[in-house]
Amino acid sequence: MLPRRPLSAVLMLAAAAGVAGLLALWWRQTPAERLQSLPDYLVMLAQITGLVGAYLLLIEIALMARFPWLERRLGSWLASAHRNLGGYLVLLLCAHAGLVIAAYSVSLNATPPEVVVSVLRTYPGVLAATIGLLAILLAGFTCARSIRRRLGYEGWHAIHLLMYPAAAAAFWHQLSLGAQFSCNRWAAVSWAGLHTVVAAAVVSNRLVIPFLNNRRHRFRVSRVETVGTDVVSVYITGRHVAELGAAAGQYFRWRFLARGLWHQTHPFSLSAAPNMDTLRLTFKCVGGYTNRLKRRLRPGTRVLVDGPYGAFTGILRRQRGVVMIAGGIGTTPLRAIAETLPGRRRDIVFIQRASKTGDLVLTRELEALDRTGRLIYIPAVGSRKNDPLSADRLLELIPDLEDREVFICGSAGMAAATVRNLRRAKVRRGRIHTEIFDF
Repeated sequence: MLPRRPLSAVLMLAAAAGVAGLLALWWRQTPAERLQSLPDYLVMLAQITGLVGAYLLLIEIALMARFPWLERRLGSWLASAHRNLGGYLVLLLCAHAGLVIAAYSVSLNATPPEVVVSVLRTYPGVLAATIGLLAILLAGFTCARSIRRRLGYEGWHAIHLLMYPAAAAAFWHQLSLGAQFSCNRWAAVSWAGLHTVVAAAVVSNRLVIPFLNNRRHRFRVSRVETVGTDVVSVYITGRHVAELGAAAGQYFRWRFLARGLWHQTHPFSLSAAPNMDTLRLTFKCVGGYTNRLKRRLRPGTRVLVDGPYGAFTGILRRQRGVVMIAGGIGTTPLRAIAETLPGRRRDIVFIQRASKTGDLVLTRELEALDRTGRLIYIPAVGSRKNDPLSADRLLELIPDLEDREVFICGSAGMAAATVRNLRRAKVRRGRIHTEIFDF
């Protein structure tokens, strides 16, 4: 199996090859004599941006199709690539629409609103494609951090589901109006085949496999335990749990079939290493959904489980010495990983970052692991102004920091600040592994 970085490079090269193939198709079917005037050049650019934009939309969906073997190797890289490509997708599709309007405005000597009305009435598939574009713009708008926080995970996720009908609309639009496909049967069949493969992957990985897994394993809540201030651990039992192949540090998407909870699915990491019949998650009550979980979950509640996902596991370890730096509820996957790593007590240093002592999570368990010789536990409490994880402070705590592997889990801001401090402390970038708790 390819290691993590070469595999991501292979995927990027494959995607780039697809873009090159589309441009070659466009070039072959666009003779120079067709480019005689400004509208011709505008149409040319509209075709290119439309082709590449539709292809990028397909890549965006494929990145989130939850291919199990990719999830285990690349994990958060897939979500990061999806997030980074989103802006380019919006720009390309907006450019496509704008260029089409500009071309017809110049050619027909009409105003943009007149062109829009005329195109929507005249050409099949344009109305659906326009609605799809608006859905993509809405999804892009909700990716702004301030909007995301106001919407919450449920609203954000629901809006992003609109990407699927948007892709279907774009596909119909291109087959009905795209010159590259209407005049080339081989290209049309290949384009349809590519969409079919991605659609089949989405249906299989997001619907069929989770359905079969839940039918076999029959998960239920066995215990709900308050383990701190607004911190709750939930124990899930089922049949043949080991068959899932879950590893400490991975996460599942959980749907609890209880009143007020059944219609939502949320991702939570495992907070303890999975065993033969039990999975455990731990959450902090920070919003409406998690507060409802705390109030309404009872032993016996049926649970639909989708996963495991993520590559943030002990397999990333390459050095004997390990440092784990957790922020807030980001403690949960690191605590699970620490439980499974072999080594002596001094090999694993677990630093828990918090603004105040009351924000520390699972402290009793970490202290117990310290007492039994599994790791060295260091709570790091302090404000951002008096950063307890500055480069100097880290080197003071761990003199051999440069020679260790570092695992970080927490908010985006906490992770970025910690990575900067580690780099100042001369830790190689390849030895720093991060998992960001965000959506």
